[in-house]
Amino acid sequence: MSQTYAPTSLEKGLRIKFLEYFRSEVALAPQIAYVESSDSDSESYDWLGQSPAMSELIDELRITPLSNTKHTIVNKTFSAGIAVKRSDLEDNKTGSLNRRIQQLAAAAAGHSNKLLIEQLVNGTSTTLGFDGVALFSNSHPARGDEGGTQDNLLAGTGTTTAQVAVDIASAKAAMLRFKDEAGEPFAADGAMSLAVICPPDIEKPVREALNSQIISNTSNAMVGAAGIIVSPRLTDANDFYLVRTDTARSLILQEREPIEFSALEGSSDSGFLREQYLYKVRSRVGCGAAFWQSAVKVVNS
Repeated sequence: MSQTYAPTSLEKGLRIKFLEYFRSEVALAPQIAYVESSDSDSESYDWLGQSPAMSELIDELRITPLSNTKHTIVNKTFSAGIAVKRSDLEDNKTGSLNRRIQQLAAAAAGHSNKLLIEQLVNGTSTTLGFDGVALFSNSHPARGDEGGTQDNLLAGTGTTTAQVAVDIASAKAAMLRFKDEAGEPFAADGAMSLAVICPPDIEKPVREALNSQIISNTSNAMVGAAGIIVSPRLTDANDFYLVRTDTARSLILQEREPIEFSALEGSSDSGFLREQYLYKVRSRVGCGAAFWQSAVKVVNS
């Protein structure tokens, strides 16, 4: 027996279903990015330099002006939608509709993940850091008392478990050596939480490098050194990233308008004239780089 659906109750029920599916998706932003609110079409981040180091007070307080860096992230509008025939709803095909809503929620939830991973993938070209060069570079220009150019784009030694373990250790050591504009270690005294972001192709050696007690008959000192995020969005099968997941992060996700779910049903022109109901998700967000010192890319040719 077919069932009649009131458009208002249907929209409400699908919105609830959408939110349930949306919240079940794993979001990368809380792990690897600053999530910032926005109230304009773009936001300028003038604060991405470092605060001064403590110094002995001899005659008067030494005042250090804010860094002259300026980093602008523009918000963009993203949307996706589906159409459903009224006859399909009346013939009780809501199982298919629920699956479509689930797919729409997954696409919406995964979109911020896509934007963040794209920043990493484009990190040697179009993703620029606050110092005006690519997020991953062999020569970040010296600023303040840093003392010289700095390098967060490292050549890997290979993709075996032993080689990956060596490269993770090298990437962490490089991160610990980065200096801030005051000439101090950017990572303070080495207190960092880390994650390796890798493609599925090298998930096995990465997990072994971070979890195995013994590698090549030698104790593995990198056990537990970082979490693991496997992303099928990474385009290179051999490269990986070491990123900080604590208070100093390498990416920014900027939210002007968070994901919203809307519908045009029975009372709309589409519903009344064409007997077709429309469901849409929309957001306005921006994404860009934060601190380059909080990420290292390891490249294997």
